Amino acid sequence: MYRIDTKKCADCGYCAYVCPFGAITHNVEEKYYEIDQEKCKKCGLCFKACISGFVLKDEEDKPVENIHISDDCIGCTLCSKVCPVSAIKGQVKMKHEIDPAKCIKCGVCATKCAKKAIVVERGK
Repeated sequence: MYRIDTKKCADCGYCAYVCPFGAITHNVEEKYYEIDQEKCKKCGLCFKACISGFVLKDEEDKPVENIHISDDCIGCTLCSKVCPVSAIKGQVKMKHEIDPAKCIKCGVCATKCAKKAIVVERGK
């Protein structure tokens, strides 16, 4: 789980800017940003982007190292439709492929795959 140290947040907004899921909102009155855990996909972009280092992650959350599509893919195209960076390509009823250069390793494709054909490998 990612969270923001609201007492130390620099209120710059860069974390919200890089979040492709709209999971980070600004508390204008208190002058800090916060993460909506319901919307957060644990991609870690906010963590990497925070220049002040106040986006924190729990130790049990291992970073995603690789995502790939197995041979169980039926080519339904749902994964390509939900990918926030258009990293998944393929023809209908054919196995799809993930472009590793574009993939941000958010895993949203895996959460939507009805056949569980998308494999998310986490680090140690």
